[in-house]
Formats: sequence, structure tokens, C-alpha cells
Amino acid sequence: MHLLERLSGGFDVSAHLRRDPLQFPHRFDDPADVEVAAFLAATLAFGRVAAFVPVLDHLFGALGQAPAAALIEGDTTVIADAASRRYRWLEPVDLAALLTAVGATLRARGSLQALFDAGDDGGEDTWAALGAFLGQLKADAMAAHAEPERRSRAVAFLFPSVRGAAACKRQHLFLRWMARRDGGDLGLWDLPTRRLVMPCDVHTARIGHALGFTSKPESSRRTANELTVALRRIDPEDPVRFDFAMAHVGISSGCKGRRVDPICSGCGLREACRWWGG
Repeated sequence: MHLLERLSGGFDVSAHLRRDPLQFPHRFDDPADVEVAAFLAATLAFGRVAAFVPVLDHLFGALGQAPAAALIEGDTTVIADAASRRYRWLEPVDLAALLTAVGATLRARGSLQALFDAGDDGGEDTWAALGAFLGQLKADAMAAHAEPERRSRAVAFLFPSVRGAAACKRQHLFLRWMARRDGGDLGLWDLPTRRLVMPCDVHTARIGHALGFTSKPESSRRTANELTVALRRIDPEDPVRFDFAMAHVGISSGCKGRRVDPICSGCGLREACRWWGG
């Protein structure tokens, strides 16, 4: 058994959920609300957990118990309230455009899944389908934005291109939640887990490099693909099932990307880690 199998098999997801954006879709029961909450939570899940959680708390508090219905209705006062918290380089006008674009998709398609499916070519992975999905949402956000020219870089961050070097971590995280049906994931979409790409951020890139899965410890599209290929060798049908545990080795356990004995001595991956053995 690979060490990752042992780590993820015994990993208590519920104990770490409060330090993960996955906590937000778990607050809702209706599938339409779960889907919307998942996309918004994943989209804004960057930076420190302690920083983005209050922003999402406020956003969902303003949207109420039925966020999908609130966005479909498109009440500008409700959207302005939900988007009123600035987060890092994102301004309220950027968040309002995000919410308006999601609402436009729900009115036109009925769900975010319908938009994703419309651009899905059924390929080996989800890169192309994700690109079509994000491209349409970005176009809708730019059309709805109060200052599209001045804030074009912010919109591009919310809906990144899949053609460059970016890992698109938050977007692949959303797809993981939607496709997988265990370990806290939501399993709302009929999307084969074997096609998923590993959500790659500083934590998973660092752990992947430590285990010899990637050539570099930096988050990038190349690293995400290398991680996915390596994890498919362990589980061809569900390679990203290791994501939550790998990420929280960094988020919750505090991996530093070097040997720090008080941290490393309790890590379940230390036997295969380049730093522990070095």
C-alpha cells in the first residue's frame, strides 16, 4: 500500500473541514444551492483560510438560505450587499460581476453543470471543458461589470484561462467537489473521476515534489499534470482522492518544505519524503 493510501484512508475530513472552503457547500441541502455555494467558495478560496472565510460568511449570509434562487432573481440590492466586502485585490464591483455571471448562467441554463456539459468534449481530462466553462462565465462577468476595462485583470483572475501556465487550482477543486462522492466531496455531477486534474497549490505542489511526483515544488499547470499522472498510477479511476489529505498536510499540519523535526516526526509521509531522508 502506498503511503498516500494509508494517509488518505485514515484522514478525518470532518476534523479539518472548518479549515477548508468545502465547509460552505455543506451548509446547504438543495442541490442547486450546494452547486452555487461550491463554485463561489472555490472561486474565492485563495490566500489564508482565516482571511477568505469571513468574506464567504458575509456573502452567503447576504444571499440567504437559497443562494441559487437569490442569484436567479438578480436583485441588485442583494447582490451589492453580498459583494460589499473587499478581499485582497478583488473589489466589490468584481464580486458583483461574479455573482451576476453565475445568476445569468442559472437563468439561461438551469445549472452550472449544464454550462459545463455544453462545452465538454469528453476528453481524457477536464482542461478543455473547464476552459469553455470559464470562458463563457468570464464573458458574462465582463458584460455585467461596472468597470470592465479597469478591472479586466481581476475578472481574468476569477475566471482564468486554461491555455497558459496557471494551475487553475480553485477551478479544478470545484470539479473535484462536484464529481467525487466520498471524503466530504459532494458528488452532484455525472463526471468521471478518472478525468479529474489534481488541484495544485503551494501545498500539494510541495508535497508532490517531496514524494518525487513532480519536477518542481511550484504550483503550475505542468506541476498539476505531473501530479495527476503520478496519482493515476496509484488510483487510475480516482487520482484526485488524495487531494484533501495532501493539502492539509500543509494547511493543518504545517509542512514547511524542509525538515523540521517537531513537524516531520508526526507526518505519515515522512518515509517517502526527500527532506526527511535527506
